Amino acid sequence: MKTFKTMVLAAAIICGTALNANTTEPTSKTTSAAVKTAMKKELASHLERHDFKLDKKTTVMVSFTVNEDNEMVVISVDSEDTSIKKFIQGRLNYQKFETTPIVGQTYHVPVTLEGNQ
Repeated sequence: MKTFKTMVLAAAIICGTALNANTTEPTSKTTSAAVKTAMKKELASHLERHDFKLDKKTTVMVSFTVNEDNEMVVISVDSEDTSIKKFIQGRLNYQKFETTPIVGQTYHVPVTLEGNQ
C-alpha cells in the first residue's frame, strides 16, 4: 500500500509540473495590411538598383525577421544564384524599418528583380 501511495504521489507531481510548465499565452498578433504595404515599399526602395546582369525577370522568396532594434535580419534567400543572394542579404540585412512590424515574427516576401537592358 505504501508503494501505491508513493506511485500516486509521483504521478501527481509529474502531472502538476507538466501543467505548470506552459504558462505563457500564445501570441496571435498579426501585422496589419497598412504595415505590410509600407514594409513592401521599404523593401523595394532598398532593392531598387542592382549592378549585376540578369537575362530575365527573376523572383525569389526572401525570409526575414525583425529584431528589437526594428532592424530586419535576413534568414534566407531562396535562389540558386549566389550573386542574387549576396545582393539581397547585403542590401536588406540590418536595415531599420520606418514602420513598426512585429518583433520576432518571420516574414516571407517574394522579391522580383528585373533584367538589365
